[in-house]
Amino acid sequence: MSALTVRTWAREEWLQGEVAWDQLLARSNADALFLSWQWLTLWWSYYGEGRGLMPEVLAFYRGNTLVGLAPLYRRDLTRAGIVRTSSVQVMGLAWRDPVPLISEYLDVLALPEELHEVRAECVRFLLDQPTWTEFVIGCTAAGAEWREEFSRQASSAGHYARELDRSASYQADLGQGFGGYLRILGQSTRRSLWGLRRRLAKEHGQVRCEFLTPEQIGDGFRDLNRLHQLRWRKPAFEGERLKYHERFATSLAARGELAITRLRVGGSVVSVLYDIRKGARQYNLKLGFDPGFANRLSLGLIHFGYAMEAAAERGVIQYDFLAGPGQHFDFKRNLGQVRRRLSCVQIVRGLWLPLLYRWRDRLRRSEALEADYFE
Repeated sequence: MSALTVRTWAREEWLQGEVAWDQLLARSNADALFLSWQWLTLWWSYYGEGRGLMPEVLAFYRGNTLVGLAPLYRRDLTRAGIVRTSSVQVMGLAWRDPVPLISEYLDVLALPEELHEVRAECVRFLLDQPTWTEFVIGCTAAGAEWREEFSRQASSAGHYARELDRSASYQADLGQGFGGYLRILGQSTRRSLWGLRRRLAKEHGQVRCEFLTPEQIGDGFRDLNRLHQLRWRKPAFEGERLKYHERFATSLAARGELAITRLRVGGSVVSVLYDIRKGARQYNLKLGFDPGFANRLSLGLIHFGYAMEAAAERGVIQYDFLAGPGQHFDFKRNLGQVRRRLSCVQIVRGLWLPLLYRWRDRLRRSEALEADYFE
């Protein structure tokens, strides 16, 4: 077997590399949405260009065969308000920056048999670069793997690895169809998701779940923002984020991968689900519903039931609710049979950043222990 080699793709090579990127993605186990060429290049056009970010896409080869990609970028910033930092991050997220859109399941892309070695070679490549002082991979399901690889290769004296921002995403198993999925739910959840449809229609009029056409995308996002405002006191998307999703949704519709649905009850739009379908997996990016329409019924759960039933009929075997809790309770835990742990890994090096973060983490641990002692 030839040795694994790495080179940096020029910006133009990356932006013109959709075919090679997606062919590798299709053969890998990397996330089909958030690590797709389409998602990341659009993310870059809105949040990379003009914000001082510099792309650094690493390509890994066995001979002439592309076996891995690491979609990285660099930016200069100030951490803790005092330390100038040269940060290397994975595209799709700008850690601790509230403006850019957040992506999930971030990692390298690699053939399954090459994944471990591609991560290791990525770490070796970064450690050989003297200019950066921070590496961040956020919202990843491979946090432990990245920490272990850096711990194996980097000296503990000049480096400090942190794993934080822990969360969880949940996925529903639709492999046995919607009926099979309902049978494994608890009685209360099954009733909210499916059993209350008739009651909703009886009390409020005809219920219809409709898929939006490409021409209705703008109206769909306006309905989503209106309903999200009622519940959360803010729109779901605005400004750059709204433009991003309208453009992305339009491109998905042309591929047959868009699954925005509106729930109409008695002729009124009372709920909107913004879903994306990638192969046998469907992602729920956002939900908005009228919280005052039916106080004794959960419109959101009823709408999820319709959307998941339609997804199962179209061959979807995994419905992904992504990370993030509900407003009043963690409904995703009740709906999902699969749980994926997510975290952020931050590696810092140099003189000041390791000292600063070690001190901060020790202080927080001490405060947590003190709080536990006095409770």
